[in-house]
Amino acid sequence: MVGFTEEGERVAGWAEVAYESIRAINHLTSHCPIPAPTAYRILGDLKGVGHLLPQALEQLARGLQASLEAFDVYDHRGHPGESVAEAIGLLCRAARKAADLGQLLEDAQAAISEQGYRQFDETTPELPGEW
Repeated sequence: MVGFTEEGERVAGWAEVAYESIRAINHLTSHCPIPAPTAYRILGDLKGVGHLLPQALEQLARGLQASLEAFDVYDHRGHPGESVAEAIGLLCRAARKAADLGQLLEDAQAAISEQGYRQFDETTPELPGEW
């Protein structure tokens, strides 16, 4: 049982790590060119997020449903079962969209898989059309 326990805090902490990681990527990619080989590596890991997120969301939905039996749940807005059912429906939709995201990121990665770049240095002549 996860609940509000040390184990529950560890699980919740990983979602925070994921959030902070995406935030860092946003910051680090906001102001510079990104060559395809670097983007390829980034997309390789991000597509994994899209492919793994559906499972995490589905398990979260199942755990939320099970919490209605395991805990004395209350809801200040109404019946706990109704709000859990609404959340589960939304989590299922999010899982489907996350799966689409994973596939789109994989497709974007494949689109640049053969791309590279040349390094400019002082001895490299600049030829129009070569770069």
